[in-house]
Amino acid sequence: MKSFQTRAPSLQPRQQFLEWYHSSTAGHLLQTIEATYLLNTIKLTYNQKILQVGSLGSEDRYIGDEFHGNFALIDLDGNRYAGNYSSISAYPAELPVAGESIDVLVLPHLLEFEDNPHQALREAERVLKPEGQVVVLGFNPWSLQALSGSLLSRKDFDMKSRIGCYRLMDWLSLLKFEAEFSAGFGLSSSQTVFRPDTLLTRSLAHLATSYAVRAVKRTYTLIPIKPAWIKAPGLMPGRVIDTPLMRKCR
Repeated sequence: MKSFQTRAPSLQPRQQFLEWYHSSTAGHLLQTIEATYLLNTIKLTYNQKILQVGSLGSEDRYIGDEFHGNFALIDLDGNRYAGNYSSISAYPAELPVAGESIDVLVLPHLLEFEDNPHQALREAERVLKPEGQVVVLGFNPWSLQALSGSLLSRKDFDMKSRIGCYRLMDWLSLLKFEAEFSAGFGLSSSQTVFRPDTLLTRSLAHLATSYAVRAVKRTYTLIPIKPAWIKAPGLMPGRVIDTPLMRKCR
């Protein structure tokens, strides 16, 4: 794990988000929709190591009791929503986790509150095993609520950056992840749009309040190709180029 100096970020904005997430009607609804999505998407098995960076307080909804032994939580905020899990206090840019040791990584509404979201993603790539998956939940800066100012404004909570799903997928691609837009979560319709494949569903998903991006860490091995000589039959040993002149000399 690389060691470097990072300015300690302010924890207040994400604490404000968690207050909204747990106390407001809209926050409760989004919490339920996203927990259901995580439960149906992560598909945990007993031999997997699961890491979540940033507590939501709803982990019991998608991490079953049988997986508690394989689940680790990085609790950045030190708040009352961390749940009953044993947690580690650390920053996303400096995860105290061995490289290539995690099978499933969850980043729930984390990057929008980070000073350096790029470094947080680099750390995600570092700790994930090859073919490991990361699931990112984020607020959609192009949602109807965000554009109208009825939600995600300073009266609710402040964010350091607003990262759209396509921008996030571009960042992940640069880190050799295979990323996909997995779902959009709509508060007005109380529904989740999974993997939109029509014009209507794409419109609904990309205007939703928040989104989920799922990415798989790919590893590529370069196979060296040995140079092959072009064999000229007439120049091989024991062969003579057959021309009219040579036939006269026989």
